[in-house]
Amino acid sequence: MAKLEVLYNDDCPICRREIKHYAGLSGDDVTFVKITEQSAADWGLTEEQAAKQIHARSGGNVTVGVDAFVSVWQRLPYYRVLATIIGWQPIKFVTSIAYRKILAPILYAMHQRRQRRQ
Repeated sequence: MAKLEVLYNDDCPICRREIKHYAGLSGDDVTFVKITEQSAADWGLTEEQAAKQIHARSGGNVTVGVDAFVSVWQRLPYYRVLATIIGWQPIKFVTSIAYRKILAPILYAMHQRRQRRQ
């Protein structure tokens, strides 16, 4: 299995805490990359695009949102079962909509508010 890179929003306290937890379980199999102008550009994204959803890539294949989480969970002990359950198409369909339409926009709006206060 090719190494996995995950592009994430370190300015988001919720995201940062979750990624820190994953990093403690992942060993060398997963690299977590903080969003910067340069790291986003390396992925063909703007910082704004990158901050809207989590992104993962392995072997040139990029996944976004729930698919990115499943890619991470497949490589973590204790999370492989969750990856299998969420990866099941009917569940993935619902969770993808919930992430894309509800959770990701809420987290991004919180991110924008934090950026305006700085």
